Amino acid sequence: MNASTTTGLRGWSALLAPTDRRHLAAAGLVARIPLAVVGFSVLFFVRSVTGSFADAGFASGVAIAASALTGPVFGRVADRRGQRGALLVAAVGHPVAVVLLVAAGTTRQSLVVLTVAVLLVGATIVPAGAFTRARWTAMVGAGSGIHLAFSLEAIADELVWVFGPALAALVSAAVDPAAGLMASGVFGAAGCLWLRRGVGRGPTGGVSVTRRAFVPWRSRRVMALLVSSVALGLTFGVNDVTVVAWATEAGLPQIAGLVLTAYSIGSVTGGVLMSAVPSRVPPFRLLLAASAAVAVFWSALALSPGLGWLFPLGLFAGATITPFTISTNRVLHQEVHGAVFTEAVAWVSACVAGAMALGSFVGGVVGQAGGDGFRVVAISAPAVLVVIAVATVLPPRRQPG
Repeated sequence: MNASTTTGLRGWSALLAPTDRRHLAAAGLVARIPLAVVGFSVLFFVRSVTGSFADAGFASGVAIAASALTGPVFGRVADRRGQRGALLVAAVGHPVAVVLLVAAGTTRQSLVVLTVAVLLVGATIVPAGAFTRARWTAMVGAGSGIHLAFSLEAIADELVWVFGPALAALVSAAVDPAAGLMASGVFGAAGCLWLRRGVGRGPTGGVSVTRRAFVPWRSRRVMALLVSSVALGLTFGVNDVTVVAWATEAGLPQIAGLVLTAYSIGSVTGGVLMSAVPSRVPPFRLLLAASAAVAVFWSALALSPGLGWLFPLGLFAGATITPFTISTNRVLHQEVHGAVFTEAVAWVSACVAGAMALGSFVGGVVGQAGGDGFRVVAISAPAVLVVIAVATVLPPRRQPG
């Protein structure tokens, strides 16, 4: 039995049987932690230093935006020169940037200095998910093996995003406002060095032999992935702020975290169920089905009569996240050349992260005006399906190569 012919939990067992694959999965999980904790960690730390939530929110947004902007750059470097150099830069640069930010804050530097330090903190976070997915493609090839690997990666993403913010909030509140940042530096360095030592260094084996460029507009389907990822990120951002607003208006702000956890539980469940889908299902057809599920279940949030209904509705909405992510990565694997796969995945992640920041702003504006952010979600979620459906009826055009 091997992962190339088996799906479901038995397939995962076969996929992770080799020691190097287990190390890859574990190292990738650790290396992801900074992406999940840095936003909240910066928020807590800058708030403690400046006393201003406005300054803290701005700084948190800068950190997230910086990581989104540099993610594709890290991906391109990894594709062209191998992952080891990029991982070393992140392993050294991120902890140094964290120390600079903490030093600037504790010495009461100006907001401009703090912002520059925050920018460096975000810019030195490596897109670990893109790196590990690229390694899986080299390890297991196509078929059900890569489907299972991408399912595992999507679940790892969700687990980190569930526990990462909670970790940041816990250590920042219980230990020190800078503790979350220090944890980001430690886990980031450890994860990157662990990945750097591991085998499976990407499709080129760690040394690039090509100068091939990632040009998304040469493939209509790749462009559809990027645009739909923007719509999905916008949906996530508006949703998160709206959940918090609903909980606050109900006088139960602490419930917001539990509601968002329901989304995450649904997402992990969706990833487990996706592992049982036969690999023979065409990736783009799978993406179309996942997009339809996103449109239906996220739009249904606008029908919620009260806060309590967000638990079951959020569970079903969350269950559509990992199927969309998995099918997106499978389409990318099919559409782009292996020499630019890491950069391609990093671009998708950047689109989601950047749009989430915009969605948070939009959700805040709508909430401030007394509107219901879920009505915005009911527009942005179906947009995901519309974009993918349009790409379905147009003839595909794969990137040359």
